[in-house]
Amino acid sequence: MRASESLEKSIEHRIIDSLNELNRPDLFRSPIIGFSSAEDERYSKLKEIIGDWHLNPAELLPDAKSVISYFVPFTKAVAMEPLTVVNGSFLWSEAYQEINRHFDKMNQAVADYLTKRGYSTKTIQATHTYDQKDLKSMWSHRSAAAIAGLGAFGLNRLLITEKGSAGRFCTVITSAPLQANIKPIENKCLYMKNGSCSLCLKICPVQALETESFKKFDCQDELNKNQSLMTASTPLEMADTCGKCISICPVAYVE
Repeated sequence: MRASESLEKSIEHRIIDSLNELNRPDLFRSPIIGFSSAEDERYSKLKEIIGDWHLNPAELLPDAKSVISYFVPFTKAVAMEPLTVVNGSFLWSEAYQEINRHFDKMNQAVADYLTKRGYSTKTIQATHTYDQKDLKSMWSHRSAAAIAGLGAFGLNRLLITEKGSAGRFCTVITSAPLQANIKPIENKCLYMKNGSCSLCLKICPVQALETESFKKFDCQDELNKNQSLMTASTPLEMADTCGKCISICPVAYVE
């Protein structure tokens, strides 16, 4: 820990430093980090909103006290490319693959730091935390990030942060007592504000998005199709992506 630095700031620095080690400024911008209490009642409510299969922090780490959420925003080039292609975007898929792989190192940097200080941790993998048969996920990185005050959900079911919604989230649970974010969050989604935008509904290639529902199997079929096409024609190995409902959003990318 640097002199006179809080535990929260030390964690933030390790996340930022670890991302910088990836050295891909063409794909990623500086991350934003938030903290929530593992006992926040909104985690229990996720079992009603998402389903009883969604786990509470304490079900993943019995002595959990805090949840660390962080968001790695994409660059403008990555954020906008899905609008320029018919199927999957190479840049978006590359960013998706590279950050999902690097999240393990970022999570481990945080876990190692906290473990050395006597705290327990539980890292959660970046993606594919769901059952392939029913698409039920045991953890929502976006919901945890919302509880940590990093953003608010838009019509496209994505979390819109102060740097937009184009990017990836990850989570570390710990027994360390961290100061939870309590600042109010403005919802930047124009539909949520005044109903003036529904571009994400219109651009979806399979019309999976509706104002009150989401056809997750139709969406997943589109992602799987894009992966098959991308992995057959490029060196990428992880490309179950689309990104169009994010890319079209007026607040997908925020400076």
